[in-house]
Amino acid sequence: MDLSIIIVNFNVYNDVLECIKSIKENVNSISYEIIVVDNNSSDREIASINNVYPEITLILNTDNRGFGYANNIGMSKSGGDFILLVNPDILFTDNSIEILYDFLKLNNKAGVVGPVQVKPNSGREYYYTFFPSMYSRLMQEFRLYMTAPVMKKRFYDFLDKNIKNGNPFEVDWVLGSCMMLRGKFYKLFNGFDDSFFLYEEETEWQYRIKSSGWKIFMHPGANVLHDHHSSASKLGTIFVNYHEFRSRIIFDRKRFTGMKSILRTFLIDLALSLRVFYFFPKSFFSDDSKRKLNVNIDLLKFNNSGKSNILNDKYDFKQKLYLFK
Repeated sequence: MDLSIIIVNFNVYNDVLECIKSIKENVNSISYEIIVVDNNSSDREIASINNVYPEITLILNTDNRGFGYANNIGMSKSGGDFILLVNPDILFTDNSIEILYDFLKLNNKAGVVGPVQVKPNSGREYYYTFFPSMYSRLMQEFRLYMTAPVMKKRFYDFLDKNIKNGNPFEVDWVLGSCMMLRGKFYKLFNGFDDSFFLYEEETEWQYRIKSSGWKIFMHPGANVLHDHHSSASKLGTIFVNYHEFRSRIIFDRKRFTGMKSILRTFLIDLALSLRVFYFFPKSFFSDDSKRKLNVNIDLLKFNNSGKSNILNDKYDFKQKLYLFK
């Protein structure tokens, strides 16, 4: 088997069908399997997918333990020499999957490769392709992530210049919404760290992969459409913001040690405390502000719960839902 394609679903059954359809219409020269992992969707429409695509391997999780955990289950059942992790809201319009596959197969030092992602009606999807630094985290937490001069240059100029050149170029990490990697990496690097429920799990895994000497590339010759965050958007922006911050806490506690770790803990406390002071008076007049206050207090507690607790905490989707209602 050349390739295992893994799709994680959470209440976006129609997106899954469209994604699979686009795969089947555009992959012709390699053998592949498709594994769909359902993250305990409330509607369970996905249970009927084999009526449409009998050859699909369907795995129904009985609880939702996050994006990384679900992908790990899919990868543990895969048999391909290479693995493509793809979100349900990704659409393929050409032979980009084969381009990514050929690149990894022909480049022995390349461990991971991702395509250029394009958002319908709004153009190229920009993201920070460098591993987080103390500086970038500071900009991120104080709302200067894409506007500070150094950050803006790395966000836009770096990608624009390299994509325009047309050749595959090295980055620190590629988006987990569509990334291809060597099949052996699941066992070699233990898959995603499932302490992350959502966001940054792909960054942290690629940090481990790259630290072991493998190279990670973006390939301008491969392009996909990404109808951004179709699953997460159903849970609301507060849920999204909460997990973006929670995942930053986990990633940085794993990566930074000594004084850097102490400084990061302080800066996170500062950023969250400012949010608490901002939303506290508003919480008396607005349910939305009350929710924002509660999630920031919860994050403050998490940030100060100790390294061991942070790195071993497994987010309970149902237990924490009260924060977002």
